[in-house]
Amino acid sequence: MDQKLSELVEELTTSGEPQVSPEKMKELKKICKSSEEQLGRTYHLLMAQLSQEHAEVRLSAFQVLDQLFARSHHFRMLVVSNFQEFLELTLGTDHERPLPPPREVAQKLRQAATRAIRGWNEKYGTAYKKLALGFHFLTHNKQVDFQDVDARTLAERKRAEEKQKRLDRIYKERSEQAAREMEEMSGEIRSCLMELESCFRLLVPFDLDPTPGAAWPAMAEEGGRDEEQPCCSKTLAACTRRPGAAGAEGPPAEDRDEDSDPEGFVRHHGLGSREYTLEVELSSDSLKVHEDEDNLVIIHVVRDTLRLIQNKFLPAVCSWVQLFTRAGTRGRHLEDAIDLKAELETALRRSRELDVMPEEGCRREAAAPQDEDEDDNDFVEVPEKEGYEACVPEHLQPECGLEKDPATPASQARKRTGSSEEACDPTSAAAQLHWLRRHLPPASPPSPRVPLGPEEAKKLAAERARAPVVPFGVDLCYWGREEPMAGKILKSDSEHRFWKPCEVDAEVESAAVSESLRSRQITFAGRFEPVQHRCRAPRPDGRLCERQDRLKCPFHGKIIPRDDTGRPLHPEDRAREQKQKLQLQRPAGRPGTLTYRSRVW
Repeated sequence: MDQKLSELVEELTTSGEPQVSPEKMKELKKICKSSEEQLGRTYHLLMAQLSQEHAEVRLSAFQVLDQLFARSHHFRMLVVSNFQEFLELTLGTDHERPLPPPREVAQKLRQAATRAIRGWNEKYGTAYKKLALGFHFLTHNKQVDFQDVDARTLAERKRAEEKQKRLDRIYKERSEQAAREMEEMSGEIRSCLMELESCFRLLVPFDLDPTPGAAWPAMAEEGGRDEEQPCCSKTLAACTRRPGAAGAEGPPAEDRDEDSDPEGFVRHHGLGSREYTLEVELSSDSLKVHEDEDNLVIIHVVRDTLRLIQNKFLPAVCSWVQLFTRAGTRGRHLEDAIDLKAELETALRRSRELDVMPEEGCRREAAAPQDEDEDDNDFVEVPEKEGYEACVPEHLQPECGLEKDPATPASQARKRTGSSEEACDPTSAAAQLHWLRRHLPPASPPSPRVPLGPEEAKKLAAERARAPVVPFGVDLCYWGREEPMAGKILKSDSEHRFWKPCEVDAEVESAAVSESLRSRQITFAGRFEPVQHRCRAPRPDGRLCERQDRLKCPFHGKIIPRDDTGRPLHPEDRAREQKQKLQLQRPAGRPGTLTYRSRVW
């Protein structure tokens, strides 16, 4: 019974399952009901499993203990009698004895123990004084928050608070540094945006977006006076007043007459009625800026500014926003950073609409014609020769010795002369081709291939599959050369180069490198054959050596054929062993004599 109980407890606690097996728990409860002695033995076995340095074993042991705690008064008395050790093994109240790994399972064990102890105190706290005292000790001394979901101890909460304080301090320092950087760079960013806006206004003189100006307040006042006027009339009226003199105090008299007469305004502009709105859609292609000589400098400035925004300003502003958000900064710095980010993104979006992007190659392509012009300035213009003709007319070519057919003997001779001159040049491809034709054997004419039969084709495929595949080596690079390249290595007199490096690298020929250029080492593994023989040499204890080495035994030397008694089968092997035994048995001197050594002082 004791052996079965030990095996059952070990199976329950070492299964590694998140929950214990109900069938085995039913069998364990049946054994515990038999006697209090078995119940006490179960308690000691579970406490031994709780002492194991593995969180999964402790979790399974606690689950078994929790079920037995709810079923037996005697078991509750045993647990409460050693309640402090139980708390150290399940909650880790002793900082010198933390819960063992894995960390996730240890956290589950702590949570389960916290919930169970709280339930035990609510149900059995009045009957078991030590249980109530233990709960009070955990609540007030160890600062265990039983309402905390994570069931963290006081030390863990302190570590978490210190970590959070350290992170807050780091984020605060970084946010202060970001605020200083923003104050230093905000002026440069504003000037860059202003410069970019000015360039956009020069490239596109009209602006479709409503901007604050002298005409827009007047339009707002007029809209307040007449809300029934259609939007198209308001916009057109404002646009007609906008190009006028900027210093005029009011609109001209003709405009006032038109505004005072709505029907005349509708007839004058051909609207027909003022009961509908007029929408004008502009294609995006019409806003694209085309580069020419007039706006070349402006586009270059825009591209440089956009490159600066894209590579420097926008990443910096995004990092500022991230730092301020992470540090919890809610104030002027965060708002300014968000505004700067929005303005920079708007500038980039407007550049995409105008098809002006910060490209690296645009400046080089635009600067290339200027370089060509500068190169052409080095030449001196010569007046054209009087009567000079760049080409000879066709009817005068025979008189000048020019033939229409290019494939003439003279042209062929000139081609042959040119090819022979190229063949004399060792750096040309013709010289290499000439050398190959001279040294390589002539190619034999290809013999007509006879179609193979099915059996021959099958045999050829089997041979190809059986053929070994050899990797490409260095020797194939120099295959067939009369004078292969000598293997040279750099000779280093000394590895010490503290004062200055070696100015001239000395080259020496290496025989090993030269040999590797002409030969190749191929390891042939073959087929593994297991060793069938044994050493069978006599050992000092009278037995035979049973080692199965292939060629040589590390204790008895070369393996030779022997009989069942360990004697060699071949006569020469027996003679050699007999000679070795005589050499070992020969004494260093004659018996019965003493050898003295004299020392000269």
